[in-house]
Amino acid sequence: MVVERDIVTDYERWFSTPAGMYVDDKERELLINTMRFKYGERVLEIGCGTGRNIEYLGDIGLKACGVEPVEQLVKRALQKSDIKQDQIIRAPYENIPMADNSFENVIFMSSFAFATDKEAALKEAFRIASKKIGIGFLNSASITTMFKVKERRAVYMDAALFSGKSLHELVKKTLPGYGKQYMVKLRYTLYLPIRWGYMVPWVDDMLEKVNLPLGDFGFLVIAKK
Repeated sequence: MVVERDIVTDYERWFSTPAGMYVDDKERELLINTMRFKYGERVLEIGCGTGRNIEYLGDIGLKACGVEPVEQLVKRALQKSDIKQDQIIRAPYENIPMADNSFENVIFMSSFAFATDKEAALKEAFRIASKKIGIGFLNSASITTMFKVKERRAVYMDAALFSGKSLHELVKKTLPGYGKQYMVKLRYTLYLPIRWGYMVPWVDDMLEKVNLPLGDFGFLVIAKK
């Protein structure tokens, strides 16, 4: 992953805008509704970046830690007052110094797209999680791909794109025991272009119920049996 300081700063600043706050709320709402965490559970975010979600997960009563391979992002995360030194580990996605089943939940929030070896990263997440793995992704089959959303996609220029179907196929290919050892579900949000969507949130709410595979942000959950 290539990181430029100005891009990361602009990206974080964007989340304080009305559109950015709306996107943040919808993505986290989808995370909570699909993962269905229990209070006090342990959550490991792989690719935690500057720690935004680590702070959020702690605020809602979860024991959150993060893994991040990029040194400058780790430093930015550790500058935040709500994040302790031992909550962030610098390590590659594919080789995480955590014991088997050491977290109930492991999540990627758009970060899976940056894994150098996606099959290895997926296996590592499956090894560490005792209950669920969640993978958030920017949907390559989104109806908004015809629109330019520079603020949102600037840091994803070197990221691999997935549709829900292609990600689901990767999971089944990589992890044996589909249907016996684990099940998969997919949900979507952010159907409208962001510049309009936050002004008419009821449209996204309605389309989420239908769960068409066309939302800009998708979330795939792997639930172990």
